[in-house]
Amino acid sequence: MSSTPTDQLIDECRRQEEGCNYTGVSFLIWLRWMKSFRLICSVSPVIFGALATWKIVSQGSPTMAAVCTLLATVIPPAYKATRADKAIEDYITASGEFINLRDRFRLAANIYSHEPFAQFEAKCKPLFDRIEKVRARSLTPPNWFFWLSQKKIQSGDYKHDYDVAKESA
Repeated sequence: MSSTPTDQLIDECRRQEEGCNYTGVSFLIWLRWMKSFRLICSVSPVIFGALATWKIVSQGSPTMAAVCTLLATVIPPAYKATRADKAIEDYITASGEFINLRDRFRLAANIYSHEPFAQFEAKCKPLFDRIEKVRARSLTPPNWFFWLSQKKIQSGDYKHDYDVAKESA
């Protein structure tokens, strides 16, 4: 059975919507981890520095004071070397773009698909150009964040209350 070009483009919009949803959510989950890492790396040198100069630690255990001093000194440049701040910025931008594209592809499949094919295709082309651009950055969080996003999405966490109410009506 052959489908029309409109049907094929609707299918592709749905695939892209799904891919953008999984990718956007996995980026958001990864961002939470990265921001926690940044917070730990920002706060821990202060804590280790305070511990190293605390009389109870410095007089009671010079070794512990030395370790705290070392950690307070090593963590900031080690964090800077990871370039985590730049990665966080990149993931913030990309996650926002994927979430926006998810909504745009859904709109295209649901609304624009009712227009003549040429107009429908013309409205979809910029979306495909945008997705190529955001994918060209090749941001790749660890694989298990994609797995976490799948579980989160499939559990219904990202379903709209409106859609749930509409399904049950």
